[in-house]
Amino acid sequence: MLKCSSVSRASVPTGFMGITGNKGGVGISFRFYESTLCFVNCHFASGEAQTQRRNEDYQTIESRMTFTDGINHSYKDYIWYTPTTPNSLAPNAQHPMASTRFWKINDHDIVFWFGDMNYRISLPNDQVRKNLIELSIESLFKKDQLRDEMNQNHAFTGYREPPIDFMPTYKFDVNTDDYDTSEKFRTPSWTDRILYHTKRSIIQHETSNASFQSIIPLHYSCAKTIKFSDHRPVSGLYHVGIKIAYDDKLMNRIRDELIREFDREENDAIPTIEIYPRPPAIAFNNIRYLDKVSYSLLIKNTGECPCACSIHPSSTFEPTRPTKIKELIEVPYFDCLTFTPNGPYILQRNEEQTVEISFKMKTQYSWSLGKKLNEILILHVENGADTFITLDVTLDMGPFGLAFDQFPPTLFDSEKRQYIYFTDPKDVCERVVETKNDPPALYISLIECLKERNDLDLLSVFNGEIQDSLDLIPIRDQIYAHDYNFKNYPSINLFMTLLHLLQALPEPLISRDIQDKIFLKTNNSNNRSSQLPSGATIQSNIPNESPSQQQHMTKAVSFIIEQLQPKERNLFFRFLLFLQKSWPTPEYARRTDNNIQAALNICIDILALSLLHKHTSRNQRQNFLLACLNEEKKKNSK
Repeated sequence: MLKCSSVSRASVPTGFMGITGNKGGVGISFRFYESTLCFVNCHFASGEAQTQRRNEDYQTIESRMTFTDGINHSYKDYIWYTPTTPNSLAPNAQHPMASTRFWKINDHDIVFWFGDMNYRISLPNDQVRKNLIELSIESLFKKDQLRDEMNQNHAFTGYREPPIDFMPTYKFDVNTDDYDTSEKFRTPSWTDRILYHTKRSIIQHETSNASFQSIIPLHYSCAKTIKFSDHRPVSGLYHVGIKIAYDDKLMNRIRDELIREFDREENDAIPTIEIYPRPPAIAFNNIRYLDKVSYSLLIKNTGECPCACSIHPSSTFEPTRPTKIKELIEVPYFDCLTFTPNGPYILQRNEEQTVEISFKMKTQYSWSLGKKLNEILILHVENGADTFITLDVTLDMGPFGLAFDQFPPTLFDSEKRQYIYFTDPKDVCERVVETKNDPPALYISLIECLKERNDLDLLSVFNGEIQDSLDLIPIRDQIYAHDYNFKNYPSINLFMTLLHLLQALPEPLISRDIQDKIFLKTNNSNNRSSQLPSGATIQSNIPNESPSQQQHMTKAVSFIIEQLQPKERNLFFRFLLFLQKSWPTPEYARRTDNNIQAALNICIDILALSLLHKHTSRNQRQNFLLACLNEEKKKNSK
């Protein structure tokens, strides 16, 4: 297709550790004639009370989805965007930042964002169904969560949606026209939507006074006759204005006029802003693991021209070149920040924008950032003066991110038959003994409680709806208080807390050095192998395990166990024994049901990551975990 170029695709998962559930977004970007278009399909968190999680899913996808083929603004782009309108800002074709390799969703001229967004109607189920029977849906629109969040600029700022004149698209009994009659009895809602965004809503013709809308919705409806799903698919038809190349004479004439105009107005076109509070100083104190805290920043354009501003970490920001998305992700503290709405922020004259700056510690950084952060954020104004924002964060990660040797001694109360927490040796009585080869009491208490119950369904733990509904804050607070009596918490909460602890370790339970001794680092993993001290070899990548490969991996497991320190080996065996007892039977695991196989793969991924982190390939991690489980089963059967 000659008119279509610069095709790029991207995907962003939003589940736990970027793996669980089926939530996230996929996108495709391309240039059509001289316009850039982006299409994003998404699946947000489910549950009627999970509006904030859905907003966070949008923010994650919007901030993380990156396309890499690049855009180079030209004078044709500039002509397209002048004169500026109340809702747009022309790119500066002469500015060094006009060319960038990494670009995001809202950098495109036109965006269509659609999918199962899962926003619900915030009304009682009975009232919603009564209104639908009476065909009275106008009152339901006022309680539509998506429209409410858009109106408050919590999600999809600047996006539009055609009027809805069809019934809610979720949830139906399959192959019927009846809304959900199952035990869950879901409230009917418009979960499936199509939104669109354009840099410029009104386009002025360059040779006449005529103007036209850049996107005109022609049709927006759902397919009532497609009934094999519990959703009704939604479709839309739009008339979209596309940029085309101008002839050289016209382009040169307009270019010369623009250059002369810029020369005249240069001194009057310097953007200026004010921000409140002033001076901006973000202070988050005593932030615990899993906490999310926010700071409101008001930006006001006080100049005579539109301005574009964005927030950057001072360590990577250079005003003479664009900041790459990859560089932002590699700044740990900045990766823990989210901005609602996401930048860059385009402000017209006298326009204001409130930005919520939130901080939440990510698992992979819980051990590396220390107890205090003192950083500088830069509010960069293109072609204007920058503002510096201080960021002071005091962190209390508790046991999350602690190495085993940083915990107090592991003590066992022989009378109460339980592990206890003490920091002062003077408080230890005769019945309390130190078990030097045992891991910290916190880990043991969690695993022992899970083993006693033996009621965890591993294949359902990482289900999207279950993960969306989890609240680990109460058990976290109890752990911070060194109270390890977990009998009042559901098993899934205990298990997810244990995985958080393992994932937050500075060094994986199976250390990186041990992994390097076993797994050969090579890109040609199917054809090479690494030599074990015992004389056996294992494949770096084993997509289909043959008997000989299973034997090699078994020897690798034995070697790894020998290399572990006593505390790590003790916890490894405890964790492995618990997994072996909770693991689905071979008959169940071999079922061809796609949902079961998908749940099993996700479970293996998460558990292997918890033991090895991301130091080895996915196949190596999976095969290692399965070999461990097989070995434990053999020992128990003897």
